[in-house]
Amino acid sequence: MKIPASAALLVGAVVLVGCSRGQPPAPAPAPSANEDAEEAPDLGNVMVQVARRFEIAGKAVAANRFELGEFEVGELQEVFENDVQRAKLPKEGPTGQIRPMARAFLDGVLPELTKAAASKDKAKFAIAFEHTAAACNACHTAAAKAFIQVPTVPGQSVPVLDPVPAPGK
Repeated sequence: MKIPASAALLVGAVVLVGCSRGQPPAPAPAPSANEDAEEAPDLGNVMVQVARRFEIAGKAVAANRFELGEFEVGELQEVFENDVQRAKLPKEGPTGQIRPMARAFLDGVLPELTKAAASKDKAKFAIAFEHTAAACNACHTAAAKAFIQVPTVPGQSVPVLDPVPAPGK
């Protein structure tokens, strides 16, 4: 499987940031004048919205509802532009890589998914969806949250909730 440039960009961001265990979280950006009254959302709540929109986009395209898929991908872009960068980071686990990886995702991965959704081509969308999921899963791993798995196939639930063997079996 050929790794797209967007995935390489994301991996590069991870390497540059490195493992931030033991480092303090990156400071939140200063609010703009029109954000002063609005409290920053928790990243976990923002990620629930991201998961829902990614799931709907995949299910929509799998059902040939391309306009809905394209709409949801646009909403994903807005969430990353407006909410992810200003969200309150979790208190547990490494967090220093979250903002750089989110920026790399916005600049390098989402454009591919946007273009694929607009193409109304299921095969192109499936490839872009797989690349997007790989980027999501890389960030989850870097944040010590690898148990949050994003499916690589459009139409599946986000996160993956397929059964795994019971512990000790």
